[in-house]
Amino acid sequence: MTRLRPLRAMLIIGAIAVGMAMMASLAPDNEYQRWQLLDGTIHARARWIYERTHFDPTPIDVAIVGPSRTGQGVDAPRLARDLAARGVPANVVNFSLPESGRNINWLVVDQLLREKSPRLIIVGVTEKPSRLGHSAFKFLAPARDILAPGYPTDLNYFSDLLYLPYRQLELFTANLFPGFMGLTKTFQMTRYGGQSLNTTGSIVLPDGSIKEGERPASTRELARGVRKLEQGSHAPLLPAAYADAEFGDERHYIREIASVAHAHGARVAFLFLPYYSGPSGLQEQHFYEQIGPVWNAGFLSTHAEWFADYGHLTRTGAQGLTDWLADQVTDTLRKRTTG
Repeated sequence: MTRLRPLRAMLIIGAIAVGMAMMASLAPDNEYQRWQLLDGTIHARARWIYERTHFDPTPIDVAIVGPSRTGQGVDAPRLARDLAARGVPANVVNFSLPESGRNINWLVVDQLLREKSPRLIIVGVTEKPSRLGHSAFKFLAPARDILAPGYPTDLNYFSDLLYLPYRQLELFTANLFPGFMGLTKTFQMTRYGGQSLNTTGSIVLPDGSIKEGERPASTRELARGVRKLEQGSHAPLLPAAYADAEFGDERHYIREIASVAHAHGARVAFLFLPYYSGPSGLQEQHFYEQIGPVWNAGFLSTHAEWFADYGHLTRTGAQGLTDWLADQVTDTLRKRTTG
């Protein structure tokens, strides 16, 4: 019996800890404050995305989501000007965030469709989808979506879940004492970024530093980046029939984006941006085409002079891509108007 007492004590302590964590995870929070948690990080644009969606009454007609290739590659203000010049005026925003993970794009689209009625949502895609969700999901997602992501092969599930009690306690405290926690409950126009931000011209690196994107990288630098990317890229491990399991984040949340977009009368299209010297084909091409058109900008891959690093365009490259994209968007918006 004496040997069982330490074990019993450990079980009791563990049960209490789990119970307290569960209670903390269910603590109420302020959604606006949640979208401020990434201030000061490479994902600081999250606050602007929420503010543009909820506090700025200007309509959004075309919204772009995706990873940093899309954020660096598409100049939203320029695209709006191009569309106006073609007789299709539209308000354009680029809501892309650095790093891969489709769950973060779904969160952004969900926020967007609560308040706005876009005609077109463009999803940036790459040659191979990620197997993992986005690192910022555990900061921005409602607790219910962390507890139940909606598909069984979420490889980030337990790490996201472990962070949830701490996050909810922080947000609960911030809701009571916003000044103390540095998370505001009221919109501040003085720090608002405006109706549409241009993210081209500089690249936010994973360590948070800024790389100037005005000038093209050297061929040696490009080759070094390509080698590193390709060494970390792996072909599918499972047969195609199990793609929903292996690439659960990509496939589940793309379907969710399509579902909510179509329910709100918005079209979905996909924009493929290659890395330098990379393939022009997409692993998930057929999957995407079941939802909407795939606009393949694979022609970029042979132009070293347009790349600021192996995967991101210079400002000149982004301007060329944006002008090319304007024709695709114009056709789609005209079809929606006439059809």
